[in-house]
Amino acid sequence: MGLVDGQSNRTLLQELCQNFQGASLLQWGDTSLDGHVSLANSLRSFGKILFQQAKHDEALMFHQQALEMLEEYYKFPHIDIAVSLECIGQVLTDQNNLHKALDFYQQATSIYSRFYPNGHVYTASTLNNIGYILYREGKVDEALKFCEQALEKQYKYYPSGHVDIAYSLCGIGCVHYGQGKYDEALSFFQQGLETFQKYYLIGHTGIICILNSIGYIQREQGKYDEALDFHQQALALQEKYYPSYYANIANTFNYISNVLHCQSKYDEALCYCQRALIMQESYYPSGNASITSSLNNIGKILCDQGKYNEALDFLQRALAIVEKHRSFDDYSIALSINDIGTTLCKQEKYDEALEYHRRALEIQEKYCPSCQREIACTLIDIGNALIGQEKYDETMKFYQRALDMQKKYYPNGHVNMAITLTNIGTTFRKQQKFDEAIEYHQKALEIQQKYYSSDNIIIADTINRLGHVLHDERKYDAAIDYYQRTLSIQENFYPDDNVRTSYTHSFIGNALYEQKKYDEAIEFYRKALAIQEKHYELAHVDIAKNLNSIGVALYSQEKYNEAIDFYQRSLTIRENFHSSNYAGIATVLSNIGKTLYWQRKYDEAIDFHQRALILRENFDATNHVGIVDSLINIANVLRDQEKYNEAIEFQQRALMIREEHYPSDHVKIAYSLGNIAIILSKQTKHDEALEFHQRALKIYEKCFPSNPADIANGLINIADILSTQGKYEEAIKFQQRALTIREENYSSCHEKIADSLNRIGGICIGQRKYNLAEIEYYQCS
Repeated sequence: MGLVDGQSNRTLLQELCQNFQGASLLQWGDTSLDGHVSLANSLRSFGKILFQQAKHDEALMFHQQALEMLEEYYKFPHIDIAVSLECIGQVLTDQNNLHKALDFYQQATSIYSRFYPNGHVYTASTLNNIGYILYREGKVDEALKFCEQALEKQYKYYPSGHVDIAYSLCGIGCVHYGQGKYDEALSFFQQGLETFQKYYLIGHTGIICILNSIGYIQREQGKYDEALDFHQQALALQEKYYPSYYANIANTFNYISNVLHCQSKYDEALCYCQRALIMQESYYPSGNASITSSLNNIGKILCDQGKYNEALDFLQRALAIVEKHRSFDDYSIALSINDIGTTLCKQEKYDEALEYHRRALEIQEKYCPSCQREIACTLIDIGNALIGQEKYDETMKFYQRALDMQKKYYPNGHVNMAITLTNIGTTFRKQQKFDEAIEYHQKALEIQQKYYSSDNIIIADTINRLGHVLHDERKYDAAIDYYQRTLSIQENFYPDDNVRTSYTHSFIGNALYEQKKYDEAIEFYRKALAIQEKHYELAHVDIAKNLNSIGVALYSQEKYNEAIDFYQRSLTIRENFHSSNYAGIATVLSNIGKTLYWQRKYDEAIDFHQRALILRENFDATNHVGIVDSLINIANVLRDQEKYNEAIEFQQRALMIREEHYPSDHVKIAYSLGNIAIILSKQTKHDEALEFHQRALKIYEKCFPSNPADIANGLINIADILSTQGKYEEAIKFQQRALTIREENYSSCHEKIADSLNRIGGICIGQRKYNLAEIEYYQCS
């Protein structure tokens, strides 16, 4: 899955932790001095009940009334006032109003210290609450000290054990979770559960909270079946003992939905969070910020189903609600803004995505500067949008900033760092810095292997990414080995054909395609397509992508009519159901244009390429790679129509764009120079053509010695022009250099070597050296 989802997960766990803190307050006895104080205590008791029912505004009102009565009665700081202050702090914490909550906890601590200068077990609850606030603020070391102090006091005053000890154990468990120490966290929660089960009846809210927490952490560990089991246990208790507490049941529905989402069981996941939403809207007829959890979950599932516009509707609703009901909750507002940005990024609307992510970052840095984990997540989101724009240097800066923050925040390492390392590795791959890419992916894998078993589904993604690097290095057999490892993990982990396996089938198909094993490639693409059609609606974007991939393979087999059929099916899905994904539509239009070109249907081909170009220029202007691709495609058609002047104009436009976006010695500039040279050759402007080919060759030789194919092709292009000009001696030297390169890189019977020998033979005939020509042709045969 990615790190944006990580922020939302932490929010859910925080809700669980807050319930523990509040439940502990219910155990306190109330000191009744007379009727006035008794009424205040009754109000406070109502407040506690409302808090347990997740009716926070009403709870706050009762607690504030109780506090006013107590302050009016006592006229000085009294222990009873401290209890009310702490109750108010708990409600504010649950509302994410952390600064105010901390102020109330500190006021309570001041009173406790005055009444109990030598310490008292009552202060343990306040220590736990302050520890939780510090945890939320990212001060995990300080948080752990407070929680451990609380536990120490409880062990001192309750040597034979006490139920309150469970709350401290859970508090420490939360901090360990925040540090990424999942096994330690589970150990403390398990101890807490055993303590609760010793003192409470089976249906107690504390037991329910711990069951959900254990399930939550197991989901983080990729143990989805175990996680579901614990959440289902919690749900069964809630529905049996608290059937009217819709808000709490809705939370558990959302936890279950999250697990199913991780398993790519989108329809089941959607069903649970929709049930949660219905409950919440019924429970809070005037609206409530907690509704945003269901709206956000629905939005994320729809996003993963490729239903981006529907997803955005739910995410925008979530943002509007949190801004209305918790305008002070900058943490949650930034989280909602980031979710919208992530969806826009998946739509390839990178500029809009960046606006949202930068807005979230501004809020976090201004109002939540200590939330280093969350800021790191936003930096990664910005990097994800920039990598989509192919701004790799900028991307790297944001990923590196995120990694630096994580190293500081997690001095002993953390599984979230693996995500950042993976992103950096992917950026290096895009820059064709393959050694660095492998290094960072390996680092990510090493971290994950500390947290997960070798066959864990979370590790599978990193193995796939290593396969991508090898694929881009043209090490296709090695890439397929990695993809097969991933596929084996996925097929063992998922009981049936899970949609995630379809992606790996596609990756294998891509590698086979590059090896020109088209029938095998199509077989894997069809497997992927069958899985996706089983799990998705027929209009899903992934189905469109696979249809396009099959079309590409058929095109390479020169089965042009079949290829166009698959392209048209892909185009129909995209235009009817994903009309805002202009980049995807343009790609398919371009593919149809290329196929028509090879069928020599030039006018139709031009029409499709022009449509692709218009889309890219009007709606995807930052995608200079796509625009250049369209310009070159149009130029190629015009060239074959012998409209050379028009063709050169389009190639020149492509060259200008590349020169604006790449350094002067970039290989793509060399490709454009070569394209122009070919047209000049067609116009018999051989001297000009030779000049362009020579400029291209200099770039190949200077910057890409590791890509001998381009150098050999550059030498051959120059030799062909020299031969046309009758400069046979010079031509043969260039052809010989090309032959030497090919002999060093291909087997003796490779078609490339035969091609070079054939070309040398042709030059010998031009020189009337028939014996030499015969030798070259003989070697060629």
